[in-house]
Amino acid sequence: MFIAALDLGTTGCRTFIFDIAGMILASDYQEWESFYPQPSFVEQDANSWWESIKKTIEGAIKKSGIDKSEIVSLSVTNQRETIVPVDKEGNPLHNAIVWQDRRTTEQVDYIKNKIGIDKIYNTTGLTIDPYFSATKILWFKEKKPNIYQNAHKFLLVSDFIIFKLTGKYVTDHSNASRTMLFDINKLKYSDEIASDLGLDLDKMPEAMESGLEIGEIHTDETFFDKKTLVITGAGDQQSAALGVGVVSPGTIKLTTGTGSFMLAFLDKPNFDPSKRVLCSCHAVPGTWVQEASIFTTGAFLRWFRDQLGREECIIAEEQNLDPYEIITHEAEKSSIGSNGLIAIPHLVGAGAPNWNPYARGVIFGLALGHQRRDIARAILEGVAFEVKKNLEVFKELGIDPIELRLTGGGSRSDLWNQIYTDVLGITCVRNIIEEATSLGAAILAAAGAGLFPDISKSAESICKVDKKYSPDVKNKNFYDKLSEYSKNLYDCLNDNNFYKKLFDILQVKE
Repeated sequence: MFIAALDLGTTGCRTFIFDIAGMILASDYQEWESFYPQPSFVEQDANSWWESIKKTIEGAIKKSGIDKSEIVSLSVTNQRETIVPVDKEGNPLHNAIVWQDRRTTEQVDYIKNKIGIDKIYNTTGLTIDPYFSATKILWFKEKKPNIYQNAHKFLLVSDFIIFKLTGKYVTDHSNASRTMLFDINKLKYSDEIASDLGLDLDKMPEAMESGLEIGEIHTDETFFDKKTLVITGAGDQQSAALGVGVVSPGTIKLTTGTGSFMLAFLDKPNFDPSKRVLCSCHAVPGTWVQEASIFTTGAFLRWFRDQLGREECIIAEEQNLDPYEIITHEAEKSSIGSNGLIAIPHLVGAGAPNWNPYARGVIFGLALGHQRRDIARAILEGVAFEVKKNLEVFKELGIDPIELRLTGGGSRSDLWNQIYTDVLGITCVRNIIEEATSLGAAILAAAGAGLFPDISKSAESICKVDKKYSPDVKNKNFYDKLSEYSKNLYDCLNDNNFYKKLFDILQVKE
């Protein structure tokens, strides 16, 4: 018996075939395009999600060499918050608005004035930010009223794929809890918030627990056997937390891909009085996660690769290596502290703990003697400083971190992992299976098909450690000073309204 995980990320999708011991038999990947109608607008074509995932399904099953009828069940995990309006037949009425999109600052201000930050946070566990789906739905209602009126449903990425597979409009609690329309205390959509915003909850898919059977596949378009069961999955970050065993107090994971997302296990909702970090539903039914989101971390390194790293890309091609391996190897040649460079990774605004949609990236301290390797290392260190800010908030809220479990593409870098542990002063761990997000989805798929009786115990037994990183005390002492300086630099720019003034100047230009 085998299980499949469909992982729809920000830049592309993968299908994985797992055995019930949690080992990967095969996988296949397809990248897709994002569109930028304006610098801070980010869109994707939902149909490309479907066409791409179909290709990876066929590719992965063929690579695995198994009979497709042996795949018992599948689950979908996805980039969260991204929303697409569809008609009654499930056809997209507009490009999907991606989680990174910043167009909804007006809607954010409206929600703050209409409902208030306290009510939103205490109901949904979220702050009011363009990040979340409700601001995007409200944008459609105000800016594209015909599309809003004609929309039968507003779907997240996994919801769209689930509909294509089963013909049913279903989401899960972990994803619904990122829309800013879901009451995480009552585990249902909030009629009160929807009413205050004038949004129709009939346009939202049904919310179910993760790990529950939705039904069999009803389409002939995929390479799956039609008797394969489709099981409710989870948002990518909650799924990754499950996939590295964040199923008990004190366990925390950090996934670095396009962004970095830190999640700590909670057995009940936990709210930050200062609303710096969030609380959402976990992939494990009846539990929650404390979450901090940093939007552009791996994306900052990707920007370096695409805009400054041509030489590293050429070397990587010549040596048949990943360009990031060359970039981080070069970064290791820079000194601790990046020869005096500070990088603040807010390329599309600041997430936790600052929540500033007007913030932008900063590379501070440039001198004629600096090299690309210094910039690359400054990016790695700058991301770690942002993680530290949020870990300190977690501690304030009563979370006692045992260790930080590292996942995602960023965890491949031993240098980055060591920087994390030196900056944070706690042990960091990388698991054997890097693809924690898909492993989490596979665990849910197996549980939903009755193969695993207990989701948490299954995760604990499947997750195996590859490598541990311990902090260097001397490095930590230096990083304590540098991270404080980075924090003060951000505060100086923000407190003097520099970010917002730049935004206003650019708005006048337009």
